[in-house]
Amino acid sequence: MRFHGLPRFRTGRKYLRLLFLLLNVVFCITVITLLTGLTIFDRQHNNIVHDYVARKDDMIVLSTTFYKESKSFDPNTAVILFNAVQVFHLKHDVLNVKAETAADEEIDVLFKVQPVIGQLPFFCKWVPFIAVGQLPKGTIKAKLSTYQGEGMKLSLRDPFRAPRKVVACFSPLFLNERWQLLLATMEIYSHYGAFMQFYVRSMITDLMTIVYTYKNVRVTPWPAVKLGRIRANGPTFDPNRELEFRNQAAAMTDCLLMYKESAEFVLFPDPDDIIIPHLARDYYGEFSRVFKMFPNAGAISYNISQASISATIEKGPDTITKEIVPVWWRAQAGHAPFASQGEVLWGKLVVRPERVDSVWIHRSYGIKDDFEQVALPAHINTGLHFRKWTFLQNSTFDLSRVPHYDPLLRNETEYRLFLAEDGEKIDKSFRRRINKEIVKKVYARLPTVSLYYPLIESCYNRIFYTKEQHSTCKGPEYCEIPSFPGLKCVNVESSFTTYAGYSNLYIHQLLATKFVYSDNGCKL
Repeated sequence: MRFHGLPRFRTGRKYLRLLFLLLNVVFCITVITLLTGLTIFDRQHNNIVHDYVARKDDMIVLSTTFYKESKSFDPNTAVILFNAVQVFHLKHDVLNVKAETAADEEIDVLFKVQPVIGQLPFFCKWVPFIAVGQLPKGTIKAKLSTYQGEGMKLSLRDPFRAPRKVVACFSPLFLNERWQLLLATMEIYSHYGAFMQFYVRSMITDLMTIVYTYKNVRVTPWPAVKLGRIRANGPTFDPNRELEFRNQAAAMTDCLLMYKESAEFVLFPDPDDIIIPHLARDYYGEFSRVFKMFPNAGAISYNISQASISATIEKGPDTITKEIVPVWWRAQAGHAPFASQGEVLWGKLVVRPERVDSVWIHRSYGIKDDFEQVALPAHINTGLHFRKWTFLQNSTFDLSRVPHYDPLLRNETEYRLFLAEDGEKIDKSFRRRINKEIVKKVYARLPTVSLYYPLIESCYNRIFYTKEQHSTCKGPEYCEIPSFPGLKCVNVESSFTTYAGYSNLYIHQLLATKFVYSDNGCKL
């Protein structure tokens, strides 16, 4: 008997094997392509995939603020401010806190984790977070813990309660020597009614001495963060290189948390940002009117115009008058800060603190439900960014030459940038200050030549502003700063402790900070 279909059957099996082989090849190529693409994506986006699949993480606790009563939170709420890798909240949506009460009870409380910077991926691997939870009434101690009897004890602090109409929370100062800028900023913000909070990493000693003479100023040491020897990250990893601009979002959120119960308005400028009220004679009147215009606003963003300013290197009695008046100022070419997108992304914030729980310098991701961030239209007001400086040996200025407010360069407004009367009052205030016996000698010692500023400016222009390394986390840690023996500076010392017993977490907590005086220059 002959089977005529056998050769055809064998041929069919041959084609099936070939098809199976081709499918395997296609599958392997697809997998390799996906893995390659994922690797490239991960490398371009700060290893977020690598960090997400890591078994253990580090977190650095900066502060824990306890609100027994609050206009923002439920009674007995605590807010933990900490730094961690940017995908932390996707892996740990809650933190477990054990609260010990006066009745000798131990109660577990879940704290909800919220990112301060909600942009993902972000160009820095590490960002600030807050964790919010309500402790039981009568809590005497709280600790981060997942095991009975163990944990990292949290240092509970109370927020400020003294009433303040307007508080300005400035981004952290480091290698600070540009006294012409800082003193002008302090005089202007003082004149318009702001209480000022400065976070300082390092500053020349004589300038710090003068800063302390302002009664409406509080100065807080702002440390670099540290990981303990027991850690999830490798021994060479430095989180400071992966925190944006001296951990500024954490500093600003720390300031907001401390003044939440005392301030009616809080603004968050850089020290070279100046907001001059146009709707009222002071900040309180200005911000009150602005928030009435936008009743659903939790945060309002003031556009910032890039400004050029002429200043004197002399330390005469009219220094401040010469500084605060720009010879010319304009919108920065190519930046388009007044476009709709630019208003939202690049403005500086003023907030109603009871409506906002955290802030980044350009945006708040922590606005409470039913409120929003609003960009203030440029025709109402903008701020000035004193970025471009020209130093003159001698300069004079006539207050009658105050320039018009014209941020769009369209000659659409007729009112002046500021009132000559205000300029005169600011000038007189500064004269009185430097003529005080305790200030006069110190003021005379202030430097006429900047050592650090040109180095930082050159570094930032090369690395950040020219987009040479646009995806690099932005901060001074990427700049090479030489030491200057003999230069008197105030630096910050800090101490941290580590707890390794929390499930899948190494917790590092800031214990203490203090200012230390040095004769060997300023440190980052």
